[in-house]
Amino acid sequence: MIDNILTVDRLSVRFGAATVVDDVSFAVARGESFGLVGESGSGKSTILRTIMGLNQDWSGAIGVNGVPARGTGRSEFSRQVQMVFQDPYASLHPRHLVGNAIAEPMRIHRLDNVEGRTLDLLRLIGLSEDFAYRYPHELSGGQRQRIAIARALALSPKLLLLDEPTSALDVSIQAEILNLLNRLRSEMGLTFVIVSHNLAVISYICDRLMLLQNARHVETLTREQLRSRDLQQNYTREFVAASGS
Repeated sequence: MIDNILTVDRLSVRFGAATVVDDVSFAVARGESFGLVGESGSGKSTILRTIMGLNQDWSGAIGVNGVPARGTGRSEFSRQVQMVFQDPYASLHPRHLVGNAIAEPMRIHRLDNVEGRTLDLLRLIGLSEDFAYRYPHELSGGQRQRIAIARALALSPKLLLLDEPTSALDVSIQAEILNLLNRLRSEMGLTFVIVSHNLAVISYICDRLMLLQNARHVETLTREQLRSRDLQQNYTREFVAASGS
């Protein structure tokens, strides 16, 4: 029996009169990396934000570790699920030291040995301890994204939601961040749900992917099916061809 850490059942999200996610269902196994792909406006980032509790007007069911998302307190939920946003600079307070940004969730949740944990997280993401005393504007884009990942890991969640985590970075830095994510997933037993418009990124880091069009599910594929072009839907074939992957 598959051990699913995340289940999304018949999720629909509305912004006013507009339906931006329409009756979407999927499940993600513990330890899996699952991709959401599609054109801009297809609903993929909205799905992540809804799982994270950042959208309120939705119907359907979301479960994490078998517990309904709506029935879980925010403090407990944030220990299970964290999100890494597209723009690492916007997600870090410009006047807070990097170490304080990483430590803040741990202080809020009253964890022990916050300073030691902060330095451990810096080492985990491949940065030296002195980065704790720098400000976000003193870091490169890749370093800021590493800090955002460290902050997301501060409460030791098992599920990470990643919204276009490499799209704002140079190609060479993208590879570094993807390799870091793969290593962290392996070493820490993490599960990923990753949004990207870049099929090459999804093919590299995801075990399976779901293609969305106009707020609806089109097709779910394994990495092997994508690479071998074992595609069932016409839109999937068109999307893959247009991507040049």
